[in-house]
Amino acid sequence: MIVVTDEAELTPMSCVGNSTVSIPVMQVLAQDGDQLKSGAAEGASVTFKELKLKGSVDLVASFALLVMASLTIVFGAIWSLSDQGFLFKPKSDDDASQGSGGGREASGGGIEGLEITEMSAAYFVVFASIVLLVIFFTMQHWVFLIIKGVFCFAAVQGLQALFFAVFESGFKALSKDIDIPVFGTVNQLSVPSVACAVVVVLVWLLNQDATWAWMLQDIMGMSFLVNVLRLVHLPNLKVGALLLVGAMCYDIFWVYIQPHLFGRESVMVKVAKGGEQHESLPMLFLFPRLGGNVGDFSMLGYGDVILPGLLIVHNHLFDNRYNESSKPRLAYLVPSIVAYVAGLLLTFLALHLQVGGQGGQPALCYLVPTVLGGTVAYAHFRGDLKEMWVGSQDDGTDPDGEGERLIGTGSTNSSAV
Repeated sequence: MIVVTDEAELTPMSCVGNSTVSIPVMQVLAQDGDQLKSGAAEGASVTFKELKLKGSVDLVASFALLVMASLTIVFGAIWSLSDQGFLFKPKSDDDASQGSGGGREASGGGIEGLEITEMSAAYFVVFASIVLLVIFFTMQHWVFLIIKGVFCFAAVQGLQALFFAVFESGFKALSKDIDIPVFGTVNQLSVPSVACAVVVVLVWLLNQDATWAWMLQDIMGMSFLVNVLRLVHLPNLKVGALLLVGAMCYDIFWVYIQPHLFGRESVMVKVAKGGEQHESLPMLFLFPRLGGNVGDFSMLGYGDVILPGLLIVHNHLFDNRYNESSKPRLAYLVPSIVAYVAGLLLTFLALHLQVGGQGGQPALCYLVPTVLGGTVAYAHFRGDLKEMWVGSQDDGTDPDGEGERLIGTGSTNSSAV
């Protein structure tokens, strides 16, 4: 027996009471049912084959996502510390003679980043919920085109910084200012950097349906996230806790609670699946499931990387706030990454156990307790919790009057967003 459903997705089938069905029964979507019906009318033969589907967790794909997410945060932390150190490093005469566009500044290195305030962290949940509802109630093709456009623009920015760093390391002698009409004074290495970034994005944009497009999307996403992590900073642990706890509550509400209050399905899950037209959203790390069908991917949202990553980067900057050595300290970075990996492993376990009965799992429900809780516990153990929680309130020097702080609160070297 073939049951044709008019729903957008397949739903579980069951019998009333203790009734049983002794004949094979399968459920298909309406479009598949129409094809079967037209094929039977034309006398075509239809063959059915039972496939044993793999579990919801692919170990290889999950490990690949874990590695990509962890490396993104590590690269962002290292690059952010390098930028902050450059801001406070006294410039030599040679550096001054190169002008403002030469070297690090042109690639974003050494520029002043953006600092998240308590108010913006509190508004995050409200703003994110509004955006989610707007997408849900419109769910039009043009909305997804706008999202893809924003992603492409952000990817160009991230890739440009990455290509510039590569070109500068190999062709440092060419890192000098030139005047370009309309754009003004720029570093000449920025020209090939932007060109390469635009080419990569265009190749992805024109080949989104190709079987290899996910690799370019992951590269674009990683460069974008690294660029955000190096430029956007938390002033202290208090703001980080407010942001992460708010994000976790946002995930819990829209995945678990909202379906019981209104609507029959999760707004977040439907948006993530692209609605009834199954539009693809690029804000994900992708890795194909081994042995799965074409287009069957394990996924990890960028929010599950960027939000815990902000706290991990903050921890790394805090650890090196008085460090005058050229070798960075890793006392906070390594434990923070371990906590992040533990949170992702818990997420994959919950996905395997199908906790909550959802098709996916809100990873922040597991990442926030491990990363934020681990940071608080470790900082308390080291005696840094009070200073980390409120940020340093001094004049920018360490207790012995040596060295300058790289992060802080109040009058900082960052602009508030």
